[in-house]
Amino acid sequence: MQFGSKNWHRLSVQQAEAGERWSVIWDTKRRAATDNRNTAVEKSQGAALDRARHLLRMEFIVYEIRDPDGTVVLEEAAIKQRFGIAPKTTAEPPRLPPHAMPEFG
Repeated sequence: MQFGSKNWHRLSVQQAEAGERWSVIWDTKRRAATDNRNTAVEKSQGAALDRARHLLRMEFIVYEIRDPDGTVVLEEAAIKQRFGIAPKTTAEPPRLPPHAMPEFG
């Protein structure tokens, strides 16, 4: 194999494809405002779903996936359902009755 230049680290980067992009809207913690959310951009729906799955595994919040036109394709609940992630419950842990509590002293 021959290379045209020994300076391979100076090779020009090819221009990215001019195709439309899917967006995954996510954040590291839940925020009320929609202004400062992160957006991951992918070339296909499958890649967007893979990115959403990865972000959920890292325990980030994925709010929605949008198609190239900007239309919301999946919202947070549907994304979690698709990947089999049960919604977190905020129920309090069960409490023992007073007579079952050990006495210290």
